[in-house]
Amino acid sequence: MKILQIFSNWKWTGPAEHALNLAINLERAGHDVVFACAPPPEGQQESIVACARERGVEPFTGLRLNKHFSIIDNAHDIHRLRGYLKQEAFDIVHTHMPNDHLLAGMALRSTLSKTAIVRTCYDGAGLPGGFRSRVNFSLMTDALITACEQTKKWLAARGYLPEKKIWKIEVPVDIERFDPDRVSDCRRKFGLTPDAVVGGIVARVQTHRRFEVLLEALAIVLREFPGFKFMIIGRGTHIERLAVKPAQTMGIRTNLIFTGYMHEDYAATLACLDFKVFLVPGSDGSCRAVREAMAMGKPVIAARRGMLPEIVENETHGLIIDDTAENIAGAILTLVEDPAKRAELGRNARHKALACFDPRRQTTQVLEIYEKLLGRRAGPA
Repeated sequence: MKILQIFSNWKWTGPAEHALNLAINLERAGHDVVFACAPPPEGQQESIVACARERGVEPFTGLRLNKHFSIIDNAHDIHRLRGYLKQEAFDIVHTHMPNDHLLAGMALRSTLSKTAIVRTCYDGAGLPGGFRSRVNFSLMTDALITACEQTKKWLAARGYLPEKKIWKIEVPVDIERFDPDRVSDCRRKFGLTPDAVVGGIVARVQTHRRFEVLLEALAIVLREFPGFKFMIIGRGTHIERLAVKPAQTMGIRTNLIFTGYMHEDYAATLACLDFKVFLVPGSDGSCRAVREAMAMGKPVIAARRGMLPEIVENETHGLIIDDTAENIAGAILTLVEDPAKRAELGRNARHKALACFDPRRQTTQVLEIYEKLLGRRAGPA
């Protein structure tokens, strides 16, 4: 098959990584794949283009691919896409964001092309409504892939797309990279003893990520377990205001470890944790950080938000809570006090990751959808 994977952004985000990894795995499966994304601003070092090149992929950057709707940029891209799609004769165009979905749909439908349009949605609690969504899904989608049962039901209930065109496929993670038998922790680097009980969160420190509630919960925990340590793995423009200074004021700063953004040592840092906390999905509604922790065999304390309850089964892979400070503290104390429970939940989490989050499984499922679409196109009208 000849496949175009298209992503309307230049920033390296969770969905961007998912889209690029799918393109790489489809190429490895023997298909002719082009990965298109927006060119980064001049001088910008961290981008999809840079990450693609690190993985041996030279992306197509001949389109503007604005993340947001723009009359000027969209008109430019639709015009260029018409010619490019006609020239390359792709069998499948797989879109990943609302605007690249619109661009590809307009370009293909305006030329009466029979190329199939597939969309993957990473949202975990329905989708933004409105005219663009209705047009995209009702008129310009041959198949939609979602990682969330809730989103699947949301789309079908609103009549945007018949249920037979919607597939649920789990978003994968790198099972080998996050293998607890292959990754050694780096506790010594952070001054952590082997017997210390350590929790952690992986998230960009932003106002809406509920760090004020998390800190309040940690203060409750530390009154009972003064030796407990908690790692905040991530960065944020306002990290001092949102987390560091409040922790100092609350008297818990010495129990927190701010690692900053981790790249090369990320898996080893994740291995330091006995369990992970996750409260609010960010730009990646599929909650990649939760899936990575589960692959590493770490139980997860997760809020009842988005697709988190679908990923983490309560009392099987971790604990699902309504995220008040008291509930977060109670869940943390449960895992701090019961190492046998931590171990059991962690084993279960790893087993689910192996069964559901393997990239090879996703690639096989996506290819089955492509083949069904091409079979329909080849059949009678």
